[in-house]
Amino acid sequence: MAQLQIAYLLRPGTQERWRRLCQDLAGPRLDQLEASSRQAGITQVQVRLVQLLHGELMLITLHMQEPQQSLWELATSRRPFDCWLREQLQALMGLSMQEVLADSQGDLIFAWSAERSEGEAEASSACDTSSL
Repeated sequence: MAQLQIAYLLRPGTQERWRRLCQDLAGPRLDQLEASSRQAGITQVQVRLVQLLHGELMLITLHMQEPQQSLWELATSRRPFDCWLREQLQALMGLSMQEVLADSQGDLIFAWSAERSEGEAEASSACDTSSL
């Protein structure tokens, strides 16, 4: 299962509109969201709002088997709910799904894995204490 995380700095004055959209998705449109998510292969969605010193950050986490395929399905679907959701997101973000998908990978500037060989880990963890 893959996890896709999207971080988005909210445009000023849109926090309440985001909250209403999420309430709508969790309430009267929940059945439609569930059907759309199943169709796209999405198994879980979490949306968090993080207060920053000078604004708000939206963190969206999607769990799915094939992230690119799922997002493409949502971006190109002609189902009424999917069209409605894309319109809502475009109005709030100022970007279309196609623009977001154009470079969803971004530039990887750092990566670490616990799967490094033991020798590399020991060598890189040694520190020079002579200058202390």
